[in-house]
Amino acid sequence: MRFVYLICVVMAVEMLTKTEVDLAFKKLFEQLSGLKDGQNEILGRLDEMKGGEKTIVPEYMPAIDFMKAVGIKRWKFDQLIAGNMIKTIKKKRKIYVPQAEVKRYFLDPDIQ
Repeated sequence: MRFVYLICVVMAVEMLTKTEVDLAFKKLFEQLSGLKDGQNEILGRLDEMKGGEKTIVPEYMPAIDFMKAVGIKRWKFDQLIAGNMIKTIKKKRKIYVPQAEVKRYFLDPDIQ
């Protein structure tokens, strides 16, 4: 905003000397470089936070996610539960399956 105001003053009144204008531009560029330094510092800190941030991987997944992951429907899922072929946990009305069961589903020959 100061930059626009400074140009308007220079164009309308033309009372500023060249040294005054140069001084004003020098101050402006100093302020801009200070802002750039501040932004670079903020970006650096954000990168540090991003690198150090640990993502939380849940141990259990909802039943619907398990069924999508292994490509089965509810009927087959219920059969696997009834035959004790996969481990599940029921919390209230929701059924959760451990993440490891997806891998075991494909590797264990007893699960069909």
